[in-house]
Amino acid sequence: MAPSCAIVLRPCDPPSPLVLAAEQRLAGVVAEVVAAEAAVELLARELSAFEASWREATEAAFAELERAQRLGRRLQRLLDELARLTGLARDGEPAADRRTAPPRPQAARRARARAGARDEERRAAPRAPPGPDAAPEDLKTLYRRLARLLHPDLARGGPAERQRRSDLMAKANEAWRRRDRVALELLAERLGAGEPGPLAELDDRARLAHLARRTGAMEAALARLAGARAQLERSTEARLRADAARRREAGGDALAEAAQLAREQAAALRAAALPRLDALALAARLLEKELAKTGGRAAASPLVREAAGAGRALTSGARALAERLAEEARGPAPWQAALTLLAWLAEEAGRPPAPLEEAAELAARWEALCAGWTGAPDLATALAEPPRAVEVGLRERGEGIAAGLQLAAPDLAAGVRAALADEGVRALAARVLVALGPREACRACGESVYAVHLLRVRGIEDVHGLACPRCAAILRSFFVYGPPEGVAALGPAAVACGLVAEQEVRLDGATLAFQMLPAERARLTARALVRRATELCLAPHGIALPRGALHVLAGRAPLAAGARVPEGARLRLACAPSAGVSERELVRLVRAGARRRFRA
Repeated sequence: MAPSCAIVLRPCDPPSPLVLAAEQRLAGVVAEVVAAEAAVELLARELSAFEASWREATEAAFAELERAQRLGRRLQRLLDELARLTGLARDGEPAADRRTAPPRPQAARRARARAGARDEERRAAPRAPPGPDAAPEDLKTLYRRLARLLHPDLARGGPAERQRRSDLMAKANEAWRRRDRVALELLAERLGAGEPGPLAELDDRARLAHLARRTGAMEAALARLAGARAQLERSTEARLRADAARRREAGGDALAEAAQLAREQAAALRAAALPRLDALALAARLLEKELAKTGGRAAASPLVREAAGAGRALTSGARALAERLAEEARGPAPWQAALTLLAWLAEEAGRPPAPLEEAAELAARWEALCAGWTGAPDLATALAEPPRAVEVGLRERGEGIAAGLQLAAPDLAAGVRAALADEGVRALAARVLVALGPREACRACGESVYAVHLLRVRGIEDVHGLACPRCAAILRSFFVYGPPEGVAALGPAAVACGLVAEQEVRLDGATLAFQMLPAERARLTARALVRRATELCLAPHGIALPRGALHVLAGRAPLAAGARVPEGARLRLACAPSAGVSERELVRLVRAGARRRFRA
């Protein structure tokens, strides 16, 4: 008869009271951890939601405040640098090459401090967690049990259960990456994966030791969660939320009030920036006076930009600026392009035109320039957030330094010139140029206008003038002694943008160029051209010719007195026999008269 076998079930010995007490204590601590974790997550979500609402309500206002503060810091830095350069000029320190200027001691100290801070950060930075081989075996075992328990193939239920397992697995992976025993223990306890094996095979001493270790891990997790909650409660977001709750109980709105306060502070800073622009121009003039006394150049400075100059190659940055100006001139915010053109004209003028040296006047001109543009900012706001190509800064000008509105880099001037090929940019540049003209009263049309500067004639001698942009009446004529500056130096820019038209005509070997407003050029006749030549070149020197003795030739053919002067034609002034002088003699007489006037 074959032997038989059977499975006999026998009852296990009940756990000792000490083990039961330890298990109950562990269960209580786990419950506390679960509740604390939920409370921390809830508080974090609430603070995150409040932070989002705070940012939505105040972000724009605080960004506005930061821009105003940045403008103020920039102006103060420039003023400090001009004061330093003036002191060096007064002390007679020789100037070094500005482009190879050594760093200032303060800058060197800051650089060393930054390098030291980076070294300290590297030393203090947490080291990478040890590789898997360095982890204790019991931690590896715990992680593997969790991975098996959370495997997707074991998921029961729908997509929600699979997503829950995926989230828990992500937490387990992150805890394993950090070698975070407490986090793994907590996950194991919540999922029932914390037992290393059948506890029934352990004696009471081993079971008590195991339960004590797990309880310690849970208590550590509880302490960590308490610290996290305390940190959240001390955070800026919690403080602001408490303030908002108190203001709400008092009938106020803390978020709206904070935004309003930031806007008011930004407005005050912008208002203070305009007088500092005047101070900047004054400081540059004081430096210029000190340099004139010594006959030297300004000392080297990292804040002084190289002069733009002419003939620079078109760089990629300049090409991008030309494209951007064409887009902005036709876009909804043309004031961006207008400010760039204003900065370019300030440099082209050599010494900036008078309106650019007085902040209050510049603000008024900017307001007039922006009339009709919806949403256009005032001057201080525009300077606080200028286009990328524009800055308030310092630049070389001869032996001295110019201060104020300028292009951010010297190569960008070529980009502005290239942009003038676009019709929209030309029209906008003409509008900006008109806003820079001197304020004059026109007797012809009775209006107060910003006059357009004209070089009424150039060639044998130059006669400048101011014209009314409304009716084209000449308001004043005058001579400029020495190189033209300010608006007078912007004649080429005025012609390039079409604000002023220019008609050249030859008289013997001399070229005379007459500037006028485009409307005048469109109706210019041969008679009107002869009249201009007589009024500006002959009459001032007492040269009188008989009526009809001077006429206009287009090529070889004479133009009738009432005929329109054709565009692009090669014109020549010719003397009829009744003039009694040749063209060459006429040029000699005009030059002699010009010499007498300048000697006088």
